[in-house]
Amino acid sequence: MIIQRVPTGISKFDEMIEGGFPENSMILLVGYPGAGKTTFSAQFIYNGATRHRAKGVYVCFAETKETFLKNMMRFGWDFERLEKDGRVAILDLSVTRESGLQKNLDTIMETMTSLNASRLVIDSFSAISMGLKEPIDIRVMIHLLYRFLKKAKCISILIIDQPWGSTSLDEGISEFLADGIIHFETYFDENEILRRKFRILKMRGTNHTKTPHEYDITSNGFIILDRKGYEKDFREKEYSTRRGFTDLLDVKGVGVKRSNILKALGIRTAEDLAEADPKFLADNLKISRKVASRIIRNARKIASGR
Repeated sequence: MIIQRVPTGISKFDEMIEGGFPENSMILLVGYPGAGKTTFSAQFIYNGATRHRAKGVYVCFAETKETFLKNMMRFGWDFERLEKDGRVAILDLSVTRESGLQKNLDTIMETMTSLNASRLVIDSFSAISMGLKEPIDIRVMIHLLYRFLKKAKCISILIIDQPWGSTSLDEGISEFLADGIIHFETYFDENEILRRKFRILKMRGTNHTKTPHEYDITSNGFIILDRKGYEKDFREKEYSTRRGFTDLLDVKGVGVKRSNILKALGIRTAEDLAEADPKFLADNLKISRKVASRIIRNARKIASGR
């Protein structure tokens, strides 16, 4: 049985997880302060809305909606415009006691349903758990949240804030319920320069990368850095020829030049291109909407096997 994948649109990352997150999975994003958890998650929602016609909901518990929108504009990500267009929703919810948790979950579910969203980010799970006093309350909330996310039938990212120096997740959900766990680290090298690396600790049903990878947060968002010894299993050529994926060059109207541009944008296969937004394609390839729509139709024919 072939597992359906949902691409993040983040260059190089999808290659490390066989093309994207497994469909309908719950991903834990764990990391120290300043590691880029919010940036990665927002990029996942933004890429879905602008490249893959996938609507998303971003739930702010740790910061206000106003702060989130302002911070994202530093990367050129206009979430306010996307929200006005009905492609995303940004929820500003307060941290409450257990009695108010169900109300917040209802608000999220109603928004997911009305928007027909397929991507969800909760930022952060740690902020929610702060409103609970006893460990038993946290465990009850964990199972309530898990059932809620499975009912939503979406890709969900739960951000977990890890205290400096801590080596455990401390939330009690990783081993049993999460479909995937990604750990972001920050550290200082021998020259006292701040560096970042991530490890994929778990990704259910996926032959994922097993080594740590350096990354940075730039004006373009989350960027995986090149390095020698990059795993052979995830090289570009092998990725494009994996079973179930079709090379962009097989799509009529693409060509080598356009293929290189699309790959730089995180659209690496005909299947990715089939879900692209015509306006996004037209703007980045410098072509008309009509031509962009025709290329996408050609990609859909290949993706559907026609």
